[in-house]
Amino acid sequence: MNSAVVHRSQGWGLSAYAGLVWRTSHFQIQGQEHVRQVHASGRPLILVAWHGMTMMLVGYIAAEEDTSRYVVVVPDDPRGAALSVWAQRLGATPFAVSMDADSMVAARRLLALIRRMKQGRSLYLNPDGPDGPSHEPKKGVVFIARKAGALIVPAGAFTATRFSIPRWDRYTVPFPFSRITVVLGKPLEVTPQADAEEAQAVLRERLNVVEQAAEELYRSISNGSSRGWR
Repeated sequence: MNSAVVHRSQGWGLSAYAGLVWRTSHFQIQGQEHVRQVHASGRPLILVAWHGMTMMLVGYIAAEEDTSRYVVVVPDDPRGAALSVWAQRLGATPFAVSMDADSMVAARRLLALIRRMKQGRSLYLNPDGPDGPSHEPKKGVVFIARKAGALIVPAGAFTATRFSIPRWDRYTVPFPFSRITVVLGKPLEVTPQADAEEAQAVLRERLNVVEQAAEELYRSISNGSSRGWR
């Protein structure tokens, strides 16, 4: 079996499972007004989350957002082929790029991505992906936000009914019929004058805050009443 068929099959499998999860799970979303605020401003949106949370956030994006307006960053390596099929099956547009902005090739790809955003596309990416280290944002997200005039909304998600893949990001695969909490933080602006390293540090802190908040929201609802779940 050639590699293209393998990647296509993997992508179909991922999208089928992701669709099963979000169609059968119950979500509690906090902070959706922050995403609406960015859309109302007319500025591009960058929705970011740590790499291990992506499968949980697919349901939120599918339920609350227009996936056809989203570009999803995938790695520019063989893994990206399967993830491209997965993104397409979910209605989004895959965009293969390295988040290492020190590379001239990567920089040209980022500029092409920025042009799409200026044309009205939203962006979902994992600032610590695709290879880590975990919870350490790379330079690309700050570069994109500054050049596109975009606002960054950090997202965190949590479920207790999951399988965590034992690798660098502890990638969370939620079970069907899960209860999943999603917390969206206040938009972060990266001004032309902002220091890139300071902006990365602020983003790291905000992502960690919403990650913890999503778990706390899950625990508080689970310890209270099931009426808190959709």
